[in-house]
Amino acid sequence: MIVNRFWSHHKRSGSILSMASFGHHLKKLRAERGISLRDLEKEVGISHNTLALYEKEHTVPSVENGFALAEYFGVPLEYFLKGESIMSEFRDGTLRDLFGRIDQMSDEDRKLAKAYLGRLVSNRDERDALEREAHQTE
Repeated sequence: MIVNRFWSHHKRSGSILSMASFGHHLKKLRAERGISLRDLEKEVGISHNTLALYEKEHTVPSVENGFALAEYFGVPLEYFLKGESIMSEFRDGTLRDLFGRIDQMSDEDRKLAKAYLGRLVSNRDERDALEREAHQTE
């Protein structure tokens, strides 16, 4: 596959994956969640043998598999290349801290936060009302 040749070439030349590798970040996320390769296989539909090859840096995932893993772990695909730095690139420190706290919440609470934030962004009237309320409390 062209994508795999691209990633492999850049890995060998050191131009993309000189930072911590895809496999390193995958293994870190899996360890943080306490999930085995076999359990992850059931969740994302990628064989545990293939997942182990990713973690050992013997191969890299297809774009589809990369997206499946990113979606499962709730991180942007770029996280697997840049790691934590991609998660902390906020201009506003308060937002960064709030999102960090939300990220530590239960799945149910994160789902609620995402729904709320989605409504906040998409509904201008609601956003205007919240801005007025925020200015009144200052």
